[in-house]
Amino acid sequence: MGAEDGAPGVGAGDAATPPFKDAEAWLAERGIERDPIRVGPPTGTAPAGEAPGAAPEAVEEPGPGGAAAATPPITDREATRLAAQAEADAAVRRADADALPDPAASTLEADVAEALAFVRRSTAMAPQAQARIAEKLGERGWPPAVVERTLERARRERLLDDPAMLAALVAERREKRHAPARIRRDLRERGFEDAALDAALADTEREDPEAAAFDVARERAERLSGVDAETAFRRVLGHVARRGYPEGLARKVAREAVFTARDRERTAGH
Repeated sequence: MGAEDGAPGVGAGDAATPPFKDAEAWLAERGIERDPIRVGPPTGTAPAGEAPGAAPEAVEEPGPGGAAAATPPITDREATRLAAQAEADAAVRRADADALPDPAASTLEADVAEALAFVRRSTAMAPQAQARIAEKLGERGWPPAVVERTLERARRERLLDDPAMLAALVAERREKRHAPARIRRDLRERGFEDAALDAALADTEREDPEAAAFDVARERAERLSGVDAETAFRRVLGHVARRGYPEGLARKVAREAVFTARDRERTAGH
């Protein structure tokens, strides 16, 4: 069947209408408006005159009336409000951080508690100088921060009080008739330094050592009046020497307290 029979196909009318060149022209012929399709350079290819990889320029969007919209400036009042809000937010963050437990602080307090328990045990039987306790804590591996805080706590609890402890120990040994040399030696072994001992023993070391030693010997000899002279002499000699007096001085005062005193008594009896 041909074209004259009205069969579908390319007719004479179709031949009069030129084919459209592209989609935009076809739409324009029919009164349909649309934005033109812009074909840019391939990705990664910079337009002529621009360096490769350059960022595209920002395009300002038109505002009301066709003019580009400008950002309004911040007023002094608004800036003050924003600064105050920022400071308030920072304060909240700091408070939240302070509320969290500090693992390092928790560990330090636990170590101090354990070290302080050791100080209590160590000083329960015999008072000790702070220097000696610090030395013991260091020997057990406690770090300096723990040792310092432990000593501070021990002083607050009166577990450590060097001046008071030293005065009490000197008085106790003087009551037992110990020689100044022995007192100094004993307290130095407890960790007290010579500067502190010099002040604590100043009055004691000014005493006449021979007179002090003879008082010790005479008191002991009087308790041995029922013992023979040789036995009494040996016991008095040992007693005076143990109090810290030199052996030569101890022999001299022991002989005088035993033999000389008994000779006087016999002479006075006749």
